[in-house]
Amino acid sequence: MTQDAVLPAAQYVLRDSLKDFREAIDGLPLEALNWKPVEGDTNSIAVLTTHTLHSTRSWLSVATGATLPERDRDSELLASATDPAAMIAFFDEFSEQCNDLLKSSGAVDWAATRKTHARPGQAPEEVPAAFALIHALSHLREHVAHVGLTRQLWEAKSK
Repeated sequence: MTQDAVLPAAQYVLRDSLKDFREAIDGLPLEALNWKPVEGDTNSIAVLTTHTLHSTRSWLSVATGATLPERDRDSELLASATDPAAMIAFFDEFSEQCNDLLKSSGAVDWAATRKTHARPGQAPEEVPAAFALIHALSHLREHVAHVGLTRQLWEAKSK
């Protein structure tokens, strides 16, 4: 039997992305975590962190056939940090949960159809496991870049 090459590759991308994400938020003061580069359609690092980790855990659960976690997407997009250490603790806890989803998966049927959280008009309610995995990792990388850029803008503003 051939070993699943997708899972180790996904584990690598996940670990690398979470490492970059943690480096981008580590050491930031509370004001930076809640700062928006432009009022209106931009998000703070606290919002991006909260939303991205909930989303990644949810989509990895779909990909691996794990039980879907509770999720309130609307509240994720209203999040604010109250303490930098608490934000790092939240990040570490969710990162571990995401890593565990891929570690404990064993063999995954990437063609299997899985149920997602309902988001009428935005995402199908059932997707192939492969779609869920690719979406989880690409969405994560997208927001890692957003957080990194937001940190750069904060640091440039603060000089």
